[in-house]
Amino acid sequence: MSRQLAIIIENEGAMKLPSNMDLKNEGLIFGNNLPVADILLEDIALELEIVPLSEFIKHENDDEELQNNLQWYDPQQGLDTVEKLFSYLLAHPQADKSPEGIWWVLWDLRAVELILRKAVEKQTRFYFLEW
Repeated sequence: MSRQLAIIIENEGAMKLPSNMDLKNEGLIFGNNLPVADILLEDIALELEIVPLSEFIKHENDDEELQNNLQWYDPQQGLDTVEKLFSYLLAHPQADKSPEGIWWVLWDLRAVELILRKAVEKQTRFYFLEW
């Protein structure tokens, strides 16, 4: 079963792909590629000594945390992580050995980056939800 990742913004809910990434209004989505590359992204985060994306993820099956003790995260911290992962993968595309290549992971990271930039501007917190 494939996993998916959504970005949840406080007082706004689950975010859609930024419109400037779907100029033809084709209903493009994001969030399917980061879970597939989770081990690669964790390894890169360790190498770069940055907070890994997994630190910001809540899991759909963790009902107690989602209902009672939900922890929101500072969007600037998430943005810093995403920008550093994106830059690393652009400079080292060979890091991903999957047949699909790194471009789909970069697609997801770019979407998340744009969403987190707006969250930083609005000073609204976030978390990722994986299901």
